[in-house]
Amino acid sequence: FWLIMMNCPLVSIIVPVYQVEKYLEKCLGSIIGQTYGNLEIILVDDGSTDHGPAICDRFRSEDSRIQVIHQANGGLSHARNVGLAAATGDFIGFVDSDDWIEPQMIDALMSALQETGADIAVCGRQVEEEGAQSSPDNADVPPGRLYSAEEALKMMIQEGGLIRNAVWDKLYRRSVISNITFPEGKIYEDLLWSPLVMGNAKAIVYISRPLYHYLQRPESLSHHEDMAVQRGLDKIDMLRRRLAYIREHYPSLEKLTTLKFQNACCREYVKISLHFRLLDADGGIRHELHRQFCQSRPFNLLEYNGFRMTFGQMLFRFSPWLLVGIYAICEKIYLLKTTLRDMMKKTS
Repeated sequence: FWLIMMNCPLVSIIVPVYQVEKYLEKCLGSIIGQTYGNLEIILVDDGSTDHGPAICDRFRSEDSRIQVIHQANGGLSHARNVGLAAATGDFIGFVDSDDWIEPQMIDALMSALQETGADIAVCGRQVEEEGAQSSPDNADVPPGRLYSAEEALKMMIQEGGLIRNAVWDKLYRRSVISNITFPEGKIYEDLLWSPLVMGNAKAIVYISRPLYHYLQRPESLSHHEDMAVQRGLDKIDMLRRRLAYIREHYPSLEKLTTLKFQNACCREYVKISLHFRLLDADGGIRHELHRQFCQSRPFNLLEYNGFRMTFGQMLFRFSPWLLVGIYAICEKIYLLKTTLRDMMKKTS
């Protein structure tokens, strides 16, 4: 047993817990049931007022690998930072408390790291919706593919590729995390933290098996409508800081990163103008979005954007309200077409 354990480095799994009593037992059960046994499981109760804290304590009493930290609510980033400070493993992983993982996930990621010498291992994920069938993601890609930090960063910035910004479908060598902490008080913190960590890696290995189950639920923090404007502003802040990092450390990716920042400024401006104007009655937020857009370098982005989006960006730079008007007309046309299609379905 001890010979086996000596060849199995300690892996710290950090689980922030907040108002998820409905999902928590399934999540924790999937972690303690891992085929990789040398785990340190850190549950950070972030001021939950439901039965989550009691569930955490019960699991701790049943499994000595679990430690529970109870604290006042400080947000997801703060909870993750507290978990990182408490972690003693040479490898670090994260699991969100409403998700769950396949029994072989840590084993498979650790094997990939040890076999390739990579610093970060990434697996596929399955997107879950309550009451719906699982939707496998990236399940048909050859396993064990190695990427450089620059290649991985490019996929993260482009979005929708094999390697994405989420922290939870990965296993990290502690050395690449170093002293990088999550930006506290922000939503979309992964948009900054993940690129900073990825940029430290010598190599990233991707295994195609969809071993992480990501639950999409309307009541989660990332889907609250009343947080829509704040989510947008936090996203812009994270993308702005990401752009500064890329410009300094990976200048070959500056053009693509600038594109994503500028597109986000446009989208948030239009979204507030069409749907959340009461939350920006004096126009101060939109003015700041337009200012940040105009301050970013005006690359020729046709190769990434295509003509339509490049034209939209040019229009936004010189006449943002004209762009908003065009979007408003397009929304009305789309709603009309949807209504007519639904009416035709009912009469057929």
